[in-house]
Amino acid sequence: MSEEKEQELPEEGIVEFTSTPEYIASACNALAAIDGMDTAIMSRIDERRVKRIRRQSLRIIAECINELYEEIFDDNTDDSVDD
Repeated sequence: MSEEKEQELPEEGIVEFTSTPEYIASACNALAAIDGMDTAIMSRIDERRVKRIRRQSLRIIAECINELYEEIFDDNTDDSVDD
């Protein structure tokens, strides 16, 4: 009987959102982790992995900076007067 009551209860979930600064910090941490790695002594697979991390991190940073820039300097507001 108690098992039936437990099954009838709805599951509660926690939704955690990642903020833009957290994305930027994570990408910077990834860049710092691979900084100074000598790809000349790595296998081809590891070299491609380092290049992929660098490319993806830079793209994350660029996207987040663009998002922040558009949020701060929104040109579509009606606050500016064109007179």
